[in-house]
Amino acid sequence: MTTFWFVACVLGALVVGTIFGKKSSLSSRTGQSENTGRNEVASRVDEVTTFVDEQMLKAFDLLPIGVAISRGPNGELLRNRIAREMTGVRHVDILVDEAVVALVKETIEIGEQNKSMQVAGPPDRFFQLNSQRLNDDGVVVTIEDTTDRVRIDTVRTDFVANLSHELKTPIGGIAALGDTMMDETDPAVMKQLADRIVRESFRMAGIVNDLLDLSRIEFGRSTEWERIEMTGVIKEVVALSQDNALRHRVELVTSGDFAVEVFGDRSQLVSAFSNLVENAIKYSDENRLVNIIGDVRVDDMTVAIVDQGLGIAPKDHERIFERFYRVDRARSRSTGGTGLGLSIVRHVVDNHGGKIEVKSNEGEGATFTVVLPHQKD
Repeated sequence: MTTFWFVACVLGALVVGTIFGKKSSLSSRTGQSENTGRNEVASRVDEVTTFVDEQMLKAFDLLPIGVAISRGPNGELLRNRIAREMTGVRHVDILVDEAVVALVKETIEIGEQNKSMQVAGPPDRFFQLNSQRLNDDGVVVTIEDTTDRVRIDTVRTDFVANLSHELKTPIGGIAALGDTMMDETDPAVMKQLADRIVRESFRMAGIVNDLLDLSRIEFGRSTEWERIEMTGVIKEVVALSQDNALRHRVELVTSGDFAVEVFGDRSQLVSAFSNLVENAIKYSDENRLVNIIGDVRVDDMTVAIVDQGLGIAPKDHERIFERFYRVDRARSRSTGGTGLGLSIVRHVVDNHGGKIEVKSNEGEGATFTVVLPHQKD
C-alpha cells in the first residue's frame, strides 16, 4: 500500500500544482471577450491536460514498477515505461494488459483491488496488480513482476522441506547405531557399527552439498560466465571420475569432437557432466564401457554419455530429473546416491539454454545427450 500512496500523492501533486500554476494566466485572458474567451479556455484546458500527462509520465518512468492511470472506465490508459514494455503481442503481455483493463473497471465499481496472477510459461511468470481509486472515475494501477521473488521463495521453501525430509533417515540411522554401540562390547561389532556411522555421515554431507549446489544453480545465471572450451571441460570430468571408474572396473572412453566454445559457468558444466558420468559408472557392472561422445553441429554441440548398465524403464524417463526421485531406492542407497544428481544436471543445462534427452530401456543401458548452443567465431 505504501507504493499506492506514493503514486497517488505524486499524481495529485502534479495535477494540482500544474492546474493552479496555469490558472492565473487562464483567468486573465478570459475577460477580453466572451466568444474568444471560451475557445481560449478550451484550448488552454487541453494544453494543461497534455502538459500534466507528459510530466506525470516522466515522474512515473522513474519508478521501478509498472504504473497505469485511467481517467474513466473506457478512457485511454496512460502507462509509464515499465507498463508500456508489458504491452505487446507476446502471450504474457496480452494477459497482463487484459488484467489491468479489467482491474480498472472493478476498481471504479467496487473500490481498491489487489490481485496476484500467474502466466503459464515456460517459464511461468508471476505478477502483483494493485489498484486505487483517485476520484469518481480515475484509477491508478501498479504492476509488479514478482517472478524472481516467487522463485527465490520457492527455492528456499523446497530447500528446507527437502533437507528436513532427506536428512531424517540418515540421522535416525546414526542415532540407532550409536545407541547400539553403547551396550556393545565386541570390538569387531563395534568397528562395523562405527563404519556404518561414518558412511551415513558421509551420505548426509553429500545430501547437504548437493542441495546447496542445486539451490545455487536454481537462482540462475551467475556473474562468472565466460567463453569455455569444451575439450577442457570433458578432460576435467574424465580426470575427476577416473579413480571411481577404476574402483568399479569400468573403462571411460572419449570420442568425437569437443573442440568448440560455449558461453557459461565452467564449474556448473563440470558438475553437470560429472554427475552424468558418475551415474553411468555407478549403475554399470564390472568390465563395462562408459562412452563420452562429442559432436559439433552448425548452431550447437552435443555430448552423449553412453553406458551399458541397468537401463531405465520408459515410464521413469520424465521423473528421473525430479529431486530425490529414485528408480530403485534400495540400489541408490547401496551406491551412495542422494537423488539430486540429475536434477542438478537439468538445471545447469536449462541455465545454459540447452536441453537434455534420455534414451533407455530396462536392462539395455542408457544414453544421456546434452545439447548446448556454442559460440561462433
